[in-house]
Amino acid sequence: MGWCLKVPLAEGEDCRSSLREKGLLDMSRAIQREEDHLLVPVAGPVRMDGAELVERELPALERKETDYRRLVELPEGLERLLPSSYDVIGDVAILKLERDLVPFASDVAEALMAASPRLRSVALDRGVRGETRVRDLEVVKGDEDLSSVHTEYGVSMEVDPSLAYFNPRLARERRRVASLVREGELIADLFAGVGPFPLVICRHSHPQKVYAMDINRDAVEMMERNIARNRMEGRIVALHGDARSLLPRLPALDRAIMNLPQSAEEFLDIALEKVRRGGTIHLYRIMERDELTAFQDRVLDEAASLGHDVAVESVHELKSYSPRMSVYCFDIIR
Repeated sequence: MGWCLKVPLAEGEDCRSSLREKGLLDMSRAIQREEDHLLVPVAGPVRMDGAELVERELPALERKETDYRRLVELPEGLERLLPSSYDVIGDVAILKLERDLVPFASDVAEALMAASPRLRSVALDRGVRGETRVRDLEVVKGDEDLSSVHTEYGVSMEVDPSLAYFNPRLARERRRVASLVREGELIADLFAGVGPFPLVICRHSHPQKVYAMDINRDAVEMMERNIARNRMEGRIVALHGDARSLLPRLPALDRAIMNLPQSAEEFLDIALEKVRRGGTIHLYRIMERDELTAFQDRVLDEAASLGHDVAVESVHELKSYSPRMSVYCFDIIR
């Protein structure tokens, strides 16, 4: 007998990934299904929101190296530069490498695929470019076609990270926002990409409608297919174009999602005009922790200058962006 977390089927992959990142997944035992739940083996009495800690007898797994860093051979001194984490979108891995590691990208990718056999491709991330926020990707191992099917919280999405930006590490944030949505809300996602926020919201809440817009035509076309894939026609309206042009045409909103961390505040004025009193704006921003207070004051001052009374209800640190910077979400109430 050993400890397991009992989680709903739809949340199994997110639970497994989170436990693995924290080093709490018991790799010596197999994950098993129990009716409409999964039993995920853990290394001790681990607690996690939404999961029940239970004891079960699970079959042992043949020991296999899962840390790719132990499989790659590099010149002395470079091992310390290997990233401890990377993005996985469906069966595609995307990693960033320090400059000194780039010449060995193929070796790193080969080790990554050996440690994670389900991976079909590994791409090197050279940064985000252009107003459509598309990653500059170079496939260093596997299939050149990076289109994949990604799942999270019961939603299945077509994603091609070479054509549209998608961040798999925001899965919990998307679920958090969905949990805040009240029945009958009108919502707009100003920078929707392939539609992860609208899709997760409509899977787990009951808004009247979500207007999902993006300036990237490739992203909108994928979003339209994702809406059909998840049978959410009529609940999500996909719109192609600039949010500054599209948002004023919409009815008054209860909630606006502004996930453009580099420059979302530039659209705050139109969001404040469209969100009704008592509504919520989720504004995402990349910054250092010591900039938080100044940024909040700037948001309040800008809102006041436009004649709006707002409050920053909460601030959430979502993920690290660099050694000194993180992505934050500001929940702003009008």
